Amino acid sequence: MKWLLLAVAARAGMGPDCDPLDRKCTLPAPQREPCVWVGPHDGKWLRIVDREDVDPSAPRPCPPVGSASDHDQSIVYAAIASFRDSICPDTITNMFLRAKYPDRIRVAVIQQNLPEDVDCLEKYCEDARIAQKLPKDAPCPRRGQISIKRFSSEEAKGPTWARAQDTDMLPDSAEFCLRTDSHMTFAQDWDTLQIEQWYDAKNEYAVLSTYVADSTNLNDDGSMKNVNGVWEVPHLCSIQWENGHVRNMQAKAARLLKKPKLTTLWAAGLSFSRCHAERTVPYDPYTPYIFWGEEFSRTARFFTHGYDIYTPPKTLIAHDYKHTQGDPTHFKWNGRGGPRLNRNQTIIKARDAANKRIWTLLGMPGGDPSLLPSLGKYGLGTKRSLDDLIKFTGINLRNRTVDGPTGNSRCGNIDWVPWNCGSWASDALEHLHNSVTPPKSLHDDLAREIWRGEKVVAHEAELVEHFIAKEARQLVEEARVVGSDIRHLEHVAAERLPLPEDESLNVVTVLVGLFCLWTSYKACRAVFDRGNKANQKALGLPVAKEV
Repeated sequence: MKWLLLAVAARAGMGPDCDPLDRKCTLPAPQREPCVWVGPHDGKWLRIVDREDVDPSAPRPCPPVGSASDHDQSIVYAAIASFRDSICPDTITNMFLRAKYPDRIRVAVIQQNLPEDVDCLEKYCEDARIAQKLPKDAPCPRRGQISIKRFSSEEAKGPTWARAQDTDMLPDSAEFCLRTDSHMTFAQDWDTLQIEQWYDAKNEYAVLSTYVADSTNLNDDGSMKNVNGVWEVPHLCSIQWENGHVRNMQAKAARLLKKPKLTTLWAAGLSFSRCHAERTVPYDPYTPYIFWGEEFSRTARFFTHGYDIYTPPKTLIAHDYKHTQGDPTHFKWNGRGGPRLNRNQTIIKARDAANKRIWTLLGMPGGDPSLLPSLGKYGLGTKRSLDDLIKFTGINLRNRTVDGPTGNSRCGNIDWVPWNCGSWASDALEHLHNSVTPPKSLHDDLAREIWRGEKVVAHEAELVEHFIAKEARQLVEEARVVGSDIRHLEHVAAERLPLPEDESLNVVTVLVGLFCLWTSYKACRAVFDRGNKANQKALGLPVAKEV
């Protein structure tokens, strides 16, 4: 029997000694199972085996609300920070062109330009009119779906500051949020496919993120490309130290992923999640001139607020490296065309304060614990601790080292860190009953849905109330008729069966009492039969079907 299992394992692309549940098993080429590159010193291609596949009792993330099929019309918000980028208009054009449902896309651009630079919105509008053969003075196509803030590039304060400027541009109606760069291309139907990928993580607090693949990893027609014949994608999982900060290293690779892969690091170039992630963990505007500390500080805040980072299994959004990083004439905030970061004493002072703020957040040398209360909503969360983060990532922030035998990498099989999922709804519910308008700063989209549900229930209750009033009026009319009949019967009975006056009154009382019971029964049926089903439907609860 053992030789048969080994033969099956070898045929599946496992090593000859691989147990199907072995989480340290490496795969020789060609790989036929999901795997990640962990480096030549760590076993090369490691087969992915999630803990729940080995241990059914293992803790699992908070399940997502609903399913991907519920969101064909859900608003997708795309936040873009642009620094003197002539490709920005093409990014917006491609985003709309390749979306399956372009009407639901909302774009927010933070533009940092000089007067002579290409204006992202104006050029997009010009190109869109030409593509649709519209006159030059025609309204800009999809103008109502694009918002923009314009800043002088001479006032630019770095990526964290720039991305923080779009916080108030996030519409209340947005359910999914994309954060990306201004020089991107998109796969066909990227909006629905990205939502499907997010649901495949089976985690309401999932954030899909990685260093984005090159645009050559998508076909010219927008179809997905099977890179190296194994659907290879970038997998962000290793770090180095840069100027006292945790810096993401170049991405490694994952192959044949069937679902998003849990990882330890977040990247600013691609981030896709429910919008409650952006609302709960907003960008910190008080970290100007920061570059290397941007991504890990947000990794820490996401993690401690209960969010988990996943590598997307397929490339749906790609980066035009050829015309940006690979182009020496391309402007860069920390390079050509940007501010002189190391010569301006005001900038140096502000950057030093920002460094201290991040080191304080992460409990690192150079920070000041007395400043922690001042971080407010830009601080760490309470779902997981800083110690949990250090253990999960293997990054010892307190002495700037990386723990464990794998050096600077946590690329292989890692386990989800549990937190009290029972509280994820209560965080939202506490805000509901005082809300007159849709909640703007709730921790969960669930709260937004419950708020809407309550409003629907209130509307249904109004309808039920009108229905009961109508029924009551009808019952009053019926009561008048029945009362007249009772008085007639009373006279007939008195004539045919003479009784003392007090006993005749008792007969009338009994008849009236029976009538009241009958009308009460009809009113109760009106409320509990019709109203209860309406309320159940409004709340999204199952309603028994009559068969």
